[in-house]
Amino acid sequence: MAAIRVEQLWKQFLLKKDRADSVGHLLLRMIPQPQSKRPKREPFWALQDITIDMPEGTSFGIVGNNGSGKSTLLKILTRTMTPTRGQIQVSGRVSALIELGAGFHPDFTGRENVYLNGSILGIGRKAIEQKMEEIIEFADIRPFIDTSVKYYSSGMQARLGFAVATSVDPEILIVDEVLAVGDEAFQQRCMDRIFAMKRGGTNILLVSHNLGAIERLMDQAVWINQGVMQKIGNPRDVVFAYRQSMIDQNEGRNQQEAVSGADQEGGPLALRDAYVEINGQRVDSVQSGTSLDLICELDNVSGLPMDGHFSYTVRRPDGLEIVSVSSILDGPPMTFQRGPARMVVHLPELYLTSGEYEVDAACFDANGRRLAEWRAPIRFSVQAMQATPGLLVLPHQWQVR
Repeated sequence: MAAIRVEQLWKQFLLKKDRADSVGHLLLRMIPQPQSKRPKREPFWALQDITIDMPEGTSFGIVGNNGSGKSTLLKILTRTMTPTRGQIQVSGRVSALIELGAGFHPDFTGRENVYLNGSILGIGRKAIEQKMEEIIEFADIRPFIDTSVKYYSSGMQARLGFAVATSVDPEILIVDEVLAVGDEAFQQRCMDRIFAMKRGGTNILLVSHNLGAIERLMDQAVWINQGVMQKIGNPRDVVFAYRQSMIDQNEGRNQQEAVSGADQEGGPLALRDAYVEINGQRVDSVQSGTSLDLICELDNVSGLPMDGHFSYTVRRPDGLEIVSVSSILDGPPMTFQRGPARMVVHLPELYLTSGEYEVDAACFDANGRRLAEWRAPIRFSVQAMQATPGLLVLPHQWQVR
């Protein structure tokens, strides 16, 4: 039974603070010094009291800023690093992709490194040979598979590493943000494979700055900030809390800049009301395929005109994103004058199946930086004329030709 349990995990590093102010000082540091004259080391807690329970067949996402301790946690789980205190239990065959090029010998060819990684993971040579073509095909490096890895680009190393890690049928897959070095097409292939493995019952622990992937793919999520767990639970709730913290941090910086006399781009928009409207009438229920407007009544409380963008995202109550529209993708920034404004997006046809739906809204500055986000200020139901599986009711005609 594959599972992960982390109980009250702490990890401490000792940081040596000693800066050479001159060449002479640098040379002096190279000479062995008595214990009393050596630079003092200050303790730094990278992780503090982390507790995670990941039952069999579940997937877990980890979010947080750079330096928050996410990768440290993964290294402890893969036993490449030991905790200062606390307990970890990892049951099941683990395959991990944490650091770019980890487990690769630079002088070995890609093919030789596949065998090397397989042996590290406890996979026999014959089993690797059966998987070799699949690995080469997924990594898309066939012309270079017999070239030394030291000549590979970072993207090629990432593709090969991920292909090996996910092709050996692990019970637990641990993946860090190394996928960020791949191109967009490869990242999508990686997410497709992770989703397929999730459906097959593989435990997945994923660190990613792709918050949409965390929401779509993971069963649970945890937000870690400066080594401390801030929130754990439903991925949508965790991602929302994390995003809100970043918005609050940006607002704090803007306020400090304003106090110091720096130019202020304008404060965030305040949401006063939000609803669905059809032909000028506010409604809570719509027929599938009906033309409708999504409306947010806003107030520019900054006291200055503000150029920015707006987005709407339609979701099911379970968090599944169905469609998103954003002015960032559609054209130049819009200008929000001082005082009230109505942000309207017209949807001429919305062919959803029967059910309940929510709409998230968000505003951004002219450069696309998120200023505010409102979770589900709009809720409405849809009635379809016929029961249809899936998410959409598409107009269609049948013919026999």
